[in-house]
Amino acid sequence: MPDSDFVQQDFQRRLRNIPPLGMGLSVDVYSPNLFELVNALRERGLQPGYLEVFKATMTALTTVRQAVPDIPLAYHGEGLWITQPDVQESPFFQQDVSETVTQLNSLQSLWLNHECAMKQMAGYSFGTYVPPLYTRLSAEVVAANITTVQQAMDRQSRRADGTAPLFLLEMPPLTYFSAGTIPIPYFFRLVTALVPCGLVLDIGHLWTVYRYTAACRRVSLERFVGEFLDEFPLERVVEIHIAGLACHESVGESKGGEGFPEWIDAHAAPIPLVLFTLLEQVLAHPNLVSLRAVALEVDTKPIEMIVEEYAEAVRR
Repeated sequence: MPDSDFVQQDFQRRLRNIPPLGMGLSVDVYSPNLFELVNALRERGLQPGYLEVFKATMTALTTVRQAVPDIPLAYHGEGLWITQPDVQESPFFQQDVSETVTQLNSLQSLWLNHECAMKQMAGYSFGTYVPPLYTRLSAEVVAANITTVQQAMDRQSRRADGTAPLFLLEMPPLTYFSAGTIPIPYFFRLVTALVPCGLVLDIGHLWTVYRYTAACRRVSLERFVGEFLDEFPLERVVEIHIAGLACHESVGESKGGEGFPEWIDAHAAPIPLVLFTLLEQVLAHPNLVSLRAVALEVDTKPIEMIVEEYAEAVRR
């Protein structure tokens, strides 16, 4: 069992390699076309502080690095499924990790952001992120898998400044339910006590926790968020995401018995105003001491909507 003080010191050492980046965008290369998006922003006099680019082909990522040499880049990974206890036994895991490191190197990425979730298990594909079981043993599994990935990044990183990207673990959304025996904030506190990773706090994901753990039946949203942030390892949050929410097409715009929309994470949808209110509450919390960046997640969203939402976010 690693010493928690040593783990925290290791995190602080790694964090020093990441400069403050301000507000940026978490984007896909293809949808919408990233280069058209950057040009549209520049026509409005807007320059993202950074771009967090989703997994793509090596050719596409190399082209991105060459096309925007003046914008810092980070990387949103996919497919490592670090919540699964047997993932390291998979014949594809080491291959996937090597591919991830290669893509990190091509972008000269500051970090690897990966959801604490999975989309595939035992031959089944769910089509959406399935959160981990919120148990102590599950937290230990996640920490062990992160350690393996971070060690590979440390060994194989080819950043020009000689540093390795930092693993950032993103709290996933809830899609109507959660399962486990411990509170979600405590789960992430257990993980961060075992491994020197950073965290990504997604404001929309936080809203879904309020909605689908039924906390909305007991307390106000403001009170829930305040209590959640007090328990969550907010001192490890390096990046904040904010994205759209919408009801699944099979549900429509109905409201549950508690009077709240049955929203789920939906990057193509507009960002509801309630999330900007939550963002302000999070940014004001005294434990948020390691924040380096805030990104609008805009993959699959029309360019015109992205430009307007980014301009509004900058104004706020």
